[in-house]
Amino acid sequence: MSLILVLFDDSQVRLNLLPLSATRAVGNLRVGIATINEKWECIFQTKLFYLTEDYLAPNFSFFETQGQTNEVKESKEIEYLVIRSNVLPSEALVRELEKVKTGEVLWKDDLWIAYKTTDQNFVKNYPNDDFKAVQSSADIQYLNHPEDIFLQNKSKLLFDFNLFTRNRKSQPINNSNTVFGDWIFVEAGAQLNGVTLNSLDGPIYIGYDANIEEGSFLKGYTAIGDRTRVKTGARLYMNTSVGPDCTVAGEINNSVIWGNSAKGHEGYLGCSVIGQGCNIGAGSSTSNLKNNWSAVRLFDYRLNNFRDTEQHKCGLIMGDFSMVGINSSFKTGAVVGVGAQIALSTFIPKFVADFTWLTDTEQTTYIFDKFEKMMVNRVKLGLPHSFTDISIFRYIFEQSSKWRGNNQH
Repeated sequence: MSLILVLFDDSQVRLNLLPLSATRAVGNLRVGIATINEKWECIFQTKLFYLTEDYLAPNFSFFETQGQTNEVKESKEIEYLVIRSNVLPSEALVRELEKVKTGEVLWKDDLWIAYKTTDQNFVKNYPNDDFKAVQSSADIQYLNHPEDIFLQNKSKLLFDFNLFTRNRKSQPINNSNTVFGDWIFVEAGAQLNGVTLNSLDGPIYIGYDANIEEGSFLKGYTAIGDRTRVKTGARLYMNTSVGPDCTVAGEINNSVIWGNSAKGHEGYLGCSVIGQGCNIGAGSSTSNLKNNWSAVRLFDYRLNNFRDTEQHKCGLIMGDFSMVGINSSFKTGAVVGVGAQIALSTFIPKFVADFTWLTDTEQTTYIFDKFEKMMVNRVKLGLPHSFTDISIFRYIFEQSSKWRGNNQH
């Protein structure tokens, strides 16, 4: 019997994770080296689909909308392992999931974690009283809020490093580099010359065809995605994950950058999560600690208000395809939505709504046609992105109007 994985998005969790979840299924968020779905796919070596919002179907299709082959649709020999999408894999949890039988549901603290069924109508029947309850003894890790991504990043870096490098051999590191420790894995095609790598405290992972330029310093736990460029003199400290096709420079600490984004110049990024396709101008920096050392409050889309994170360090949360000009300064616990354009000479507000156009002289709405043209220009310039349907952004634009003014630019 074959197995298909399905990642289930809880609607409240999706709201809690905005703006990062606006453009993607929760199971596609990056934490550690890989996205959540990439981890599960590697663990179970099988197909994976999403059960998420309908507007995301063009990019994150689920079983019924994916257009499965007749062979899959007609097969009676398929089991579906449905996993709550904000649950992060661990060795203990994986062992439990491998033992879950058809008709069983795994529970932890009054919350179902995963269930297995052969019923293709599981969308409408997710776990009911007919399922046999099995209690989990694993320490379950969740992504419930945006800051959980950088808070959980260290443990997932270690998990992913072991998962993706097990029984494999790293590419050699030439003698031009200064190396401390041997907890380093370099994929094929990566270029490293005149770089300092310190893995004494944690692993360092460098992806396929990445380019780590001379004078750069990387301290584990750190992961560099495929084809990403780390520019000369960059300092990447512990608990930093940079996804594929990025350009990074300056100081980065305790932060996750999804992919296809640029922080290409000097400036500090700390305790932050940056989405896909973002650009942070030269000299820009984040504050991640308040002068009075009190807990940081973040704007929460579900509450439509600021939420106490109970964390003393929290920098910037930025949604996909937002861009800020040179010398931008972010207050502690700043949230920037999807598709924002910011060029401000003073501190950027603690919350900038999706598709906001913000300058020293005006705060208006970024007209959607101009945003769409910008996306087309990105493709013409050869800048990669994974989105195939602009309708996803149009939906977000319409839904996010409640947080913006009515003026347009």
